[in-house]
Amino acid sequence: MSNALRIILIITAMLVSFFINAVEFNDTQKCNEIKDAPDLTIQYCTAAMQSDELSDENLADVIARRGYAYYQKSNYEQAITDFNTAIQLNPKDARFYIVRGMAYEYAERNYNETVDNFSSAIRLQPKNARYYNFRCWARVLKGDAELALFDCNQSLDIEPNNPNAYDSRGIAHFALGNYQAALADYNKSIELNSEAWSTHLNRARVHEILGNTSQAEADKNIARKNAQGEEQYKTWLGSIEDAEKNNRHHRQ
Repeated sequence: MSNALRIILIITAMLVSFFINAVEFNDTQKCNEIKDAPDLTIQYCTAAMQSDELSDENLADVIARRGYAYYQKSNYEQAITDFNTAIQLNPKDARFYIVRGMAYEYAERNYNETVDNFSSAIRLQPKNARYYNFRCWARVLKGDAELALFDCNQSLDIEPNNPNAYDSRGIAHFALGNYQAALADYNKSIELNSEAWSTHLNRARVHEILGNTSQAEADKNIARKNAQGEEQYKTWLGSIEDAEKNNRHHRQ
């Protein structure tokens, strides 16, 4: 074989390798960068997963990104499967436990798994106010409103002006029958974020119990106006009713 031919073959091999790596990088980049298009995310992440060039940590990120795309599509079982794999590859990423916990909540109403996953995330990031708030809400759904109060208080200790934590603590107080405390938390949450339609709906329920009919109707109207459709409104209302029922059973 002539030197010229050998050089041509070497250059050809280098170009092939370059373009293969470019495709793999492109798939990984698109997997990580595409937003609000879960079908495309799943397509590119699946392609990126075929690469042999990714470290375990990077592969875990790609699989988790696909898992979140499945979560966005309400395919919670597949999301759980992907996050199980991602956590095996990288058990130190708290975000993976958070989304897996949420998927368990929506897929199976499995609040034990949801709380356990949020607890794993908190162990990895014990100063994350959002994670305590997530567990607060999950514990209310599970029927452990008293433990939920602890988590919401922890969240507010870390981040005192978090409207979501006040809302969650209001739900916990409401589930325990502490209606004035619930009203105070909802008022604070709305003061910090007046556009949170779900908090208006939560406050409406307190006003109804306290006999404040006009205030209740005003909050319901705001909630209906700002919710993304009647179905979302009814879904949230159903979740709150489930939380109340679970806490009644827990106290009996």
